[in-house]
Amino acid sequence: MLIYFDESYDNEHRYLILGALFNPHPKFLHRELLKMKREYNFLDNYGKALEIKYSNCTTKKREEMNCKAINIFMRSTSYFRAIVIDQTIMNLDYFGRKSDDNKIKMARAYKKFAELLLAHNTENIYNGVLLTDELTRCNGDRFIEIMKQDFCIISGQHCNDKNKPTLKGITDIKSHIEDYHVNQINDILIGSILNNLKPTKKQYKNNTRNHLIKCLGVKNLLPESWNRYSKSFVEEHYPKYNIWYWKPGNGEPNQKVPV
Repeated sequence: MLIYFDESYDNEHRYLILGALFNPHPKFLHRELLKMKREYNFLDNYGKALEIKYSNCTTKKREEMNCKAINIFMRSTSYFRAIVIDQTIMNLDYFGRKSDDNKIKMARAYKKFAELLLAHNTENIYNGVLLTDELTRCNGDRFIEIMKQDFCIISGQHCNDKNKPTLKGITDIKSHIEDYHVNQINDILIGSILNNLKPTKKQYKNNTRNHLIKCLGVKNLLPESWNRYSKSFVEEHYPKYNIWYWKPGNGEPNQKVPV
């Protein structure tokens, strides 16, 4: 299992969105995405595929490619999970002493929410590989080091087998590079959530979000359509794509994170 991990914020940093794209058969997305980019001649001078993502969806051509990337995702065996945190209802004091700098507490919170998202969705995964976009590190390399302790060591907090680790590796990547361009699909799926939470006048971005909604057969990507999160409910009703709108009490630790 290859897992891509990414993040997004709105300009005011009210919402933090973490997204994970799980790929049981990762070669399919890579091959089909590359094929699509070549059909659009979306290549650099050396023949390498260029980057598509939510933020640069500024033309009709890029909108079409974003929508086709969503179609490729829908045809694949891959599935997507996201957690959305409204930071106006998050108590940072759970993540350190009151005297601690908020940046330190936010780094701990980021790690905790990433841990929650991955732990909820890797219960039956062994020897997987996690590829995190370079922007996901909020505290230098320590984020990856801590996640390795939890997921890559057999005795780790989120290793479910005494003989096999949940993840055999966690690597920091650059998503604009062709080898890792599948994470660009992850970015589009996350960006579409942000688009629904923070409406924009940019029609190409809105069209991308509406295309995803149509493919999923849901009303929207807002809490009203995604108001439940449990392992059994998700697997039965939303096996392909699910958003967990976190609220205090359904994910916040019962005691402060150790400092």
